[in-house]
Amino acid sequence: MAQRAPSELALSASGGVSMYLFQPNVKESSSIGFISDFGVGFNGFFSQQAGIHISAEFGLFNIRTKAGRLKETITLNQEVFDNKGEKYIYNLHTTLYKYSEAHKSLFLSIPIMFIFQTKQSQGGWSYKQAQRTDFYAMFGAKAIFLFNNKYDAGVNSMYNKAYFPDFGVWIHAPESVGFGEFAGNSSSGKMEFGIMGMASIELGAKWRLDKNICFYTGAFFEFGFNDPIKDSRIPYGNYSQPEDLNDISVLKIANNNFLMAVGIKLRVGFSKRQRTF
Repeated sequence: MAQRAPSELALSASGGVSMYLFQPNVKESSSIGFISDFGVGFNGFFSQQAGIHISAEFGLFNIRTKAGRLKETITLNQEVFDNKGEKYIYNLHTTLYKYSEAHKSLFLSIPIMFIFQTKQSQGGWSYKQAQRTDFYAMFGAKAIFLFNNKYDAGVNSMYNKAYFPDFGVWIHAPESVGFGEFAGNSSSGKMEFGIMGMASIELGAKWRLDKNICFYTGAFFEFGFNDPIKDSRIPYGNYSQPEDLNDISVLKIANNNFLMAVGIKLRVGFSKRQRTF
């Protein structure tokens, strides 16, 4: 009678590289960090080769984003007066330089994955008779609940220049009226995230250490398919003064944010007994 691969209680741990793929108002930007988690789950098989995996995983990621400069902002129809009290209209152009942000989050993820593994050619799932190494593939999706989302952000310097349309000239000084280069500012805070969905794929080898114990070693790739902070987006506003930089997380001012991760997955599966159908 055909055999079914035994169901497994699975303990897992993973680690890898994570990054944000975003469409922010930045140039010369980079975003990279690490992600790790551990969890417990269940592997249920319909046959020797196919099954389903569901688990709960708790973890964290830490991502640092850097940018050479943020997009220039323009504040229209500003007023300045000379020593005779005469008013002039100008447009203020502000550029922020050397932006850096560190973002840390804890998360709970619930993956639901389909499993496909190579078919045993000798002795079915008998530990002593069959080969002890198999290959597997898992694919599916996971819901990620993000909490305790902290960030530390800072801008090294800001530069203001003024364009006077009535005269067609640019003015870069003096600092006393807000023109020129100024020291930046830093801030920290928390963000509210919604549920993030991620597509996930995992490929690797399954090693049978004992009759009822299997060890999985694999590589995973995950990509977010929704923006978890879309509802809390804020406009990229007027940051013409250092005190305006108290809440300038690029995750809030970017047009879109998507999380991507790649790394190594280790899993130990404990089976109870062999089933047939």
